[in-house]
Amino acid sequence: MIRHHVQRARHKWNLWTDSDRGMAALLTLLVLYVFVIYPLLGGDQMTNGAVSVSFSLILVAGIMATSHHNAVRIGIVILAGIAFASHWLNVILGGRETHLIASGAAVLFFAMQAWFLSMRVFRQGEVHIYRILGAVAVFLVLGLLWANIYLFIYLGWPNSFFFTPGTQAFEPPTSEMVYFSFVTLTTLGYGDIVAVSPMARSLVTLEGLVGQLYPAILLARLVTEYRPKHREK
Repeated sequence: MIRHHVQRARHKWNLWTDSDRGMAALLTLLVLYVFVIYPLLGGDQMTNGAVSVSFSLILVAGIMATSHHNAVRIGIVILAGIAFASHWLNVILGGRETHLIASGAAVLFFAMQAWFLSMRVFRQGEVHIYRILGAVAVFLVLGLLWANIYLFIYLGWPNSFFFTPGTQAFEPPTSEMVYFSFVTLTTLGYGDIVAVSPMARSLVTLEGLVGQLYPAILLARLVTEYRPKHREK
């Protein structure tokens, strides 16, 4: 009986990790993380545990959704482990140095995740709904990637960004950088946070360019190739 339950659990795990369904789970977590958890809890030190738990779940879902190749998964697991450990170390110890290490580890993880997840989403073959959901997940991962890059730059060179009065509510401005990244990625450009240093300006320009080209070229192409299956009556 126990062996039967173990085999069923293993079968369900393989169903998620060896198919594209994990990309739907990743997208769900990313939407909650970016649009619900971080705006409400991201800057409050009293609720950092909830933010950290959701971040850890994203790391796990990212491992499941990124690739079905073992070699790639091993690399993702290593980076996810580093990001996980450094993130929780920052939560426990605090300090600018540990936060710098945590943001740097997050940059490496999200960069590798965006790359290999893109390879899985835009591969040859049938385009189904999970691949489209995965393409949207890539877009959100790119926003988190740049958010951590901006945070890394701010922690090293605080004068790289200018905050209009009343804009920066927390120090370091983690939630503000998430907001700034997605405002830049969607090319809204409200002007309440401004990149000042040449390096920051260059990265902002690059993110805005990616935010224009990715939906217009890659995501649109995937959607046009999607052919929903109709059940036979």
